[in-house]
Amino acid sequence: MKIVVFDDDPTGSQTVHGCPLLLKWDQSSLSDAIRHPSPLIFLLANTRSMPPDLAAIRTHDICKSVAKALRSERFGLDNILFVSRGDSTLRGHGVLEPEVINEVLGPFDATLHVPAFIEGGRTTINGVHLLNGSPVHTTPFAQDKTFGYSTSDLDLWLEEKSRGTILARNVHRLTIHSLEAAFDSKSGMNSLVDWLSDLSGNKPVVVDAELPIHLDVLGKAIRRLLGRKRFLFRSAASFINGL
Repeated sequence: MKIVVFDDDPTGSQTVHGCPLLLKWDQSSLSDAIRHPSPLIFLLANTRSMPPDLAAIRTHDICKSVAKALRSERFGLDNILFVSRGDSTLRGHGVLEPEVINEVLGPFDATLHVPAFIEGGRTTINGVHLLNGSPVHTTPFAQDKTFGYSTSDLDLWLEEKSRGTILARNVHRLTIHSLEAAFDSKSGMNSLVDWLSDLSGNKPVVVDAELPIHLDVLGKAIRRLLGRKRFLFRSAASFINGL
């Protein structure tokens, strides 16, 4: 298994170690990274600093290079977990970049939005993203001139940021209750795996998380489905550590 992370900003890679961190995506560099014993590959796309059109072009170019390198190394897409690493305060191209990745490296059964960064006080409860207990849209981060937003409800946030191509009513939610049930018992884990198995057609999914165990148990469930289902993650760095 390999975990390929498209990092939209240099801060994400500061939370990991012992893995390749690529600042370029030529075939030689990508092949060396795929052969590296670490399961984790970080690609510093730095797209958060770009306008949408340039971010889309760069993400597309990186994805095409990754696909070519994987074919060259005879590494099947079913054995890869792809992560679009984004900001835990919801700044960045949080809908655009996953869309481009799905176009080039998909199709995926679902895109899971996991913005929680527990260590930094960013949690998601009942689909609402919080910063130290306050809805994140009430914080200065939501007033960002480039990436501002009006809601902390991630269903509505996805609708807002996608300009209606993702409707809030069509967003699925993975709840804390389901994650804790999976942590508590084998039957709960089986139910979580079954729920994830039923996803198809690149369903948008909002993942609740308040404690590290919520991210850890999701990672365990995802690994059980490796080779059978394909998921794309838009997440903060703490979920990557859980994988």
